[in-house]
Amino acid sequence: MNILVPVTFIVAFLSSIISGMSGGGGGFIMTPYFLLIGLTPQQIVAGASVASLGLGSSSLMAMRGRQLIDKRFLRPLIGLTVLFTVLAMFVLPKIQSGTFQIAIGALLILLAPTLFIKKASMQPGERSRKSIIIGYISYAVILFASSLGSGLATLLFLPLMFLMGLSTLQSNALRRVLMLFQAVVAFCILLPQGYIMWSYALASLLGCYIGGFIGTKIALERGEKFVKYGLAGIMVVSGLVLLVK
Repeated sequence: MNILVPVTFIVAFLSSIISGMSGGGGGFIMTPYFLLIGLTPQQIVAGASVASLGLGSSSLMAMRGRQLIDKRFLRPLIGLTVLFTVLAMFVLPKIQSGTFQIAIGALLILLAPTLFIKKASMQPGERSRKSIIIGYISYAVILFASSLGSGLATLLFLPLMFLMGLSTLQSNALRRVLMLFQAVVAFCILLPQGYIMWSYALASLLGCYIGGFIGTKIALERGEKFVKYGLAGIMVVSGLVLLVK
């Protein structure tokens, strides 16, 4: 057996625990690893769609019964996720992955402190119609950019929290549902193109499923403050990774 298959499982398992605890950041471990073992960018995106199926489904299993998903935003955001993922998959071959790397890295670091803003209008709660519409637009733009492998996926929390008024845990739960839809759409588009390296993809799927469940359980037990600090840490580390690449 190829020794890289169990190694892939271990890397996926550990990275998904981190992602489950903080709501993101696992891709900044998995992507360099896949590049190191010789996968092409297209194979990495295709494999990530398989791994995300495991991470998303297990995270939702861990959240079952918690009533964290705000259904007011679910259908519109699913529609935006499907639409902009499809668009991104067709644009992907034409985009250089490092085009906006430095700007995105700096943006992640600069925005990390916004998670701790105490201003009442930025706390979880009701938002105006205008704020929600801007939230949808911001989500669509970030989702499209993140689907191109730009490193922006972690920022999807911001419109959900600040513009739509969700808590950190609610944002994490809703984001997991949406990322599951994104993974299914990307998988269906990329599968016929032959980019999926099944041995690595299935090892990642299993590792992410187990690790994602464990990480999400830890986050739920530790609570809102823990997730917020974890997310801020991931944003800073992710930004530094993009800046020094």
